[in-house]
Amino acid sequence: MRSEGIHGGMRDPLMGANHLTVVRWVLAGFVALGHLWLLTTAYEPFRIYQWSGGYMAVNGFFVLSGLLIAKSLFSRRNVKSYAISRALRIYPAFIVIVLAFAFIFAPFFSQPGGIDRIFAPETWKYVLRVLALGDPENAPGGIFAGNIEEDFNGPLWTIRFELAAYVLAALAFATGIARGFKTTLLVYVIFQISYLALPYAIDVTSLPHSVMPFLRLVSAFLMGMVLWHWPAARRPAWWVVGLCFAIFIAIGHQPVGELFANLALTGLTMRLGLSQVTFKPLLRLPDYSYGIYIWHYPAMQIVMYLRPDFGPWRLMIFSVPLFLALSALSWHLIEKPALRLKPRPKLDPRARPAGEPEGTIVLDKNSETENQI
Repeated sequence: MRSEGIHGGMRDPLMGANHLTVVRWVLAGFVALGHLWLLTTAYEPFRIYQWSGGYMAVNGFFVLSGLLIAKSLFSRRNVKSYAISRALRIYPAFIVIVLAFAFIFAPFFSQPGGIDRIFAPETWKYVLRVLALGDPENAPGGIFAGNIEEDFNGPLWTIRFELAAYVLAALAFATGIARGFKTTLLVYVIFQISYLALPYAIDVTSLPHSVMPFLRLVSAFLMGMVLWHWPAARRPAWWVVGLCFAIFIAIGHQPVGELFANLALTGLTMRLGLSQVTFKPLLRLPDYSYGIYIWHYPAMQIVMYLRPDFGPWRLMIFSVPLFLALSALSWHLIEKPALRLKPRPKLDPRARPAGEPEGTIVLDKNSETENQI
């Protein structure tokens, strides 16, 4: 038996059992799918116009993250508790994979390799740089030398933007900016217009290389925060989703096409992830998505380092079991134990999106919502 939030006479899946874990698996899977081809052919073929499946999946992750982070802030109403919870969600597994670079990848999958690489100053400079949210590219010492992409773990580049979004969300909540629908929507519109219009106004290549990715991902994150304040938009009609996709097909070759792709993707993930009908086997699915995201790339790189003749399909056969096993270990041995240390939120009936009736946030110990915030 589970207790769920109620909205308009219907349960609110966001506040109880839902399929968002499945959605995260799918998004992580699309990122991995693109890399199967990138690491063997240097091109991701799953795309419409210039927007690849992996690119859009990252946007989808940030939209979903914005929604759940807004829920966390409003449910906890305690910035210290929120900060501890965010650190426990991101850093334990992040620390382990960066240390794995120093103790496993650098000595055994580099040219030249050797145990001495563990003690090399450049190895630990790289570890500290990544942990301090610096650029994870340009790992030292010939890591995966000979591969098409001589890169330790490209997907880690989004982690610093995720944490930056967490900090900005907390500041916006503390100052009151993110506490209302209108102000949150205004901030989203400002970021979204800035991201879309800036390339027309100036030469963005003259800007620091992190500016445009920051605007892109924070815009997606803010779209998710807007959804927290606008519960009705979390269940868009299918024709609305279809219309956004049709507009994307029509104008997707232009930069503004990304906006409609995000809207269509968000509508689809909300309809599926927050379905009014739940399937119990899916509710028991462990949340390996973060582990898949951070482990799939180096797992694929190991296979390609050992078998540079592999194409995407053989890479899939050998790498998918490897990174799924690493993701399972990450979840059961690192992430899940760390999440048990999170301060439990003291949910308050006042902690509800704008427009929700009183008493919409009702959780019990069996709800999966706690794992999502």
